[in-house]
Amino acid sequence: MPSEVFAEDIEALLERLDGVSSARVVANDAGEIASIYVTAATTSEEPVVRRMIASALMSRYSLAVDGWRIRIARLQTEAPVRTWRPRRVDESLSGTAVQALVELEPVHAEGGTLVGRARSLPDRTNRLRGLVLATLDALKSVLNAEERRGALESIAMQPLAGRDTVVVAVSIGSPTGAKLCVGSAVVEGSEADAVIAATLDAVGKRGVKPQQRGWGMKDRRDELESMRAHYRRLREPQRQMPELAPEDDGANSGADDAVPDQAQIRPERPGGAAMASGARPDAEARTDQPAARSAQRSSMEDEYLRSLVSTSTPVHIRCRDGYEIPEAVIKDVGTYSVLVESDTGRELVFKHGILSIRPLRAVNHLRS
Repeated sequence: MPSEVFAEDIEALLERLDGVSSARVVANDAGEIASIYVTAATTSEEPVVRRMIASALMSRYSLAVDGWRIRIARLQTEAPVRTWRPRRVDESLSGTAVQALVELEPVHAEGGTLVGRARSLPDRTNRLRGLVLATLDALKSVLNAEERRGALESIAMQPLAGRDTVVVAVSIGSPTGAKLCVGSAVVEGSEADAVIAATLDAVGKRGVKPQQRGWGMKDRRDELESMRAHYRRLREPQRQMPELAPEDDGANSGADDAVPDQAQIRPERPGGAAMASGARPDAEARTDQPAARSAQRSSMEDEYLRSLVSTSTPVHIRCRDGYEIPEAVIKDVGTYSVLVESDTGRELVFKHGILSIRPLRAVNHLRS
């Protein structure tokens, strides 16, 4: 055991310990250890790292150091990228619709399986779309953890080198915007497996993993602050134009509060009839026209939906994000939403997300 120990020797010893990237020793005027700063890249808890450092100093140099003098800074370790593969694919025909079930399992990392479901029409194109929607439904929990959401944009089957290739375009939305991701897979066996593989390829390009690489607390704070600023701008009242004051040429400096004559505001045109100062029928009529048109549209929409409710007509509903309800019955209609019932149960669909509502049998919905 050396009679005199230098700070460089202690630092060299600590940097050889497992999980310690760097170390610095700070001594006081008396030459005693005041603090030890350590940068650790290990998954062990801080008390375990402190005991390891204290044991190394005691066994090598017989130095007893209090645990509170050891300051540990932990490096952020990158989480392993989680990739998925299909474990089970099932398509069953229920009435006039196909129910697709997709079950995914992690390839390398440990974890449970993900299950997604979707309904589609039985033709080939809609069946492939249903498999993509079921895969996105299975990945919903992973994307939600990253504040992301996936939506199907397009799917196509293209010949490539004498073999069929599935190409899937998925829109990945986030609070800061949306990005279009495209994935592809060659059909080697089942078309369903190729569609799921192409969807996973498209979503994986956005980084489907528990934690984004390089995504630190500062990035998240900046994103949250951007969202708050956006919502504050939406809540601010609209700015109104300032009232225009009449020009002052210095001749009537004491008549600032005088009301201008009607002829000064709107001079009478030659050959035109004089306009009464108190009534403005044209302006009121123009103001009421948009409200009348809006009321007419609302009345037509409500009458159409109410007729579907009263006749219990089965309908096909298409939404803007690609989601479809092949066969359902509208049970009730609200101001902003529609309550529908299908084979899978009742579902509340918001009007602003609906693209079309098509009856599956001819019914006279509107009054003649």
